[in-house]
Parts: sequence; structure tokens; C-alpha cells
Amino acid sequence: MTVARYDEIAGWYDEKVRGWSDRDEPVTPLLLELAGDVSEARICDLGCGQGVLARNLARRGAQVVGVDISKKLIDMARGYETESALGVEYAHDDAGQLSKLADSDFDGVVCNYLLVDIDDLVSCLRATSRILRTNG
Repeated sequence: MTVARYDEIAGWYDEKVRGWSDRDEPVTPLLLELAGDVSEARICDLGCGQGVLARNLARRGAQVVGVDISKKLIDMARGYETESALGVEYAHDDAGQLSKLADSDFDGVVCNYLLVDIDDLVSCLRATSRILRTNG
């Protein structure tokens, strides 16, 4: 698996993101609006970090699997899930492989601020296509 750059700054990143208001970080509310009704949908949050978006989707009724290459951020996400269980699953995996996720298992995939950090975008898009259901 590729070295996770965010492992080195996981604590700082978590502190910064937890402190954001909608005014500081307007993308998440827009992404949730764009996603529409996700109740009962199985969603992969690709590059989930410590799970902020994944938890928002779960609160809206989605079945969510968060994936991130950073083991430290995944561990934080699992910790938040333990503190306040929403049923989110987390997988430590590379977005270019998604080897821990089954083919055609998701209704949708979301990613927030991930694409700028992907070294092999073509592999990421192939892996994402593989895990999406028909018309996902």
C-alpha cells in the first residue's frame, strides 16, 4: 500500500477539521445537498479521513463504508464511531485498489477533497467503477 502522507499530520488535521463551521468549509453541505436522499443507500466515502462526511451520510440514513489510506485517520474514525455509534464501517485501503471492497456493492461513492491527493487517478476511477452497482 502507498505511504499515507496524512499519517504524519493526522492529529493536526483532525483538530482543524473538527473546528470547521459550515462557513469555514462550505463543500460538505453542498455535497450532501447534491447527494439528495441517501436513506437506505449503500455509500462509499472514499478518502473519508476521520469520518466527518461518513457520519453525516449515516445520520441521513445511508449505510456507509469509509475508506482511507491513512491508518491513523481510520483509527480516529473508528474511535468516533465507538463514541457515537451510527453504523459506519471503516476500511484501511488504497483508493487506487479498493481491495477490501466487493464488486458492484455500492449505490454511490462520494469523495470530499480527495482527488488532489491521488497519485494514480486512473486506477482510482477504475476501482471506484468496479465497486459501483449498475447505474450507481
